Amino acid sequence: MLTIVKGPYLQRPTTETMTIMWETSEPAAGQVDLWASERIHSGHRGNYKPPERLVSSVRHAEPATIHRLALRGLEPGTLYFYQIYAENAAGERVQSGPHPLKTAVPRGVPFSFTVTSETGGYSGFDVTDGRINRNIFRRMGQYRPDIALFVGDLVNDGHRYEDWETYFFGPGKEFLRSTPFYSCLGNHEDHAEWYDAFMDFPSPRSYYSFDYGDVHFTCLDSTEWIPSASYPHSAGEIRPGNAQFDFLVRDLEAYDARWKVVFFHYPPYVSGGYQVEDLRQICPLLERYGVDLVINSHTIVYERSHPLRSGQVDEEGGIVYLVAGGAGAMPEWLLPKREWHTSQSLAVPHFLQVTATSSRLEIRAIDEEGRLFDSFRIRKGNDGKKTYD
Repeated sequence: MLTIVKGPYLQRPTTETMTIMWETSEPAAGQVDLWASERIHSGHRGNYKPPERLVSSVRHAEPATIHRLALRGLEPGTLYFYQIYAENAAGERVQSGPHPLKTAVPRGVPFSFTVTSETGGYSGFDVTDGRINRNIFRRMGQYRPDIALFVGDLVNDGHRYEDWETYFFGPGKEFLRSTPFYSCLGNHEDHAEWYDAFMDFPSPRSYYSFDYGDVHFTCLDSTEWIPSASYPHSAGEIRPGNAQFDFLVRDLEAYDARWKVVFFHYPPYVSGGYQVEDLRQICPLLERYGVDLVINSHTIVYERSHPLRSGQVDEEGGIVYLVAGGAGAMPEWLLPKREWHTSQSLAVPHFLQVTATSSRLEIRAIDEEGRLFDSFRIRKGNDGKKTYD
């Protein structure tokens, strides 16, 4: 019997486009219908009328199990509703929806995003039978973010097909069908083919960048620079001439965004196990091009650094490094005492909720029970100078 195995879920949000993906149990033709939304003054469907006006319909007739359909010609920062359909050769038909989607906001418009990681990386230590994953996804959904970042280790073994449902798409089903997400490669993904099959990230996919509102996001693949054979040391690739290094230079140089956020899996700064100091080789580059925030994972804790520049605390222009190893907690991985670069640190299951405006980034760390346990702001004036509080 034809069924929807994964999704639907959202990828590649821009001010004018959105990609819808899902997986079916057997090859089938796919279709997405997009409907206009209309606000009303009642509680029905979150103050929106049921979809009535069809805006667009996209179909692929070639049977597939993993479906990827792009909607185009949309309006910026606009809420729509979408519905997916699939039909196999025997005429069996399944559908899902309507579900809400919101296109990316343009520059100058505030937005919010959430961050977590280790939905699969923590699984070997998890005695809660997946409760932490379910709680983290549910709590993130309560904040209604525009997008989400996952900082690697979505699964325990990227080569094992079942892991993608068990640790990520299953517990995140409700959240992911209305929240576009991006991810970087962790060591547990191990560059598996399923990562490419289930995602639709910008080329070359293992590292890429995108804009959303006033933020330019750059995703890096730290597992390429720190391969398992030489971990925790680099294989000598973090230098000019390396494709990813040259991409990073071009990317940071080309985009004059109000805010620059870089995310990758291995942390260059954390007062715990699994700190990867070799990745500090890119810190001068991040500093030179005005990166404001770096988000990492791998060490399954929360940690926030002081603003850092040139290997020292710099309260006027430094970069804050956040470790958001959220979907789990390994307190035994923390060092007995904090390092000099550590501002706040705690090993609890958590996620980050970030609000971005043209003048500030406001970051909150929230545990799986919904309790706030750390927060800070980065403010930026018209002269580009930063303050932290």
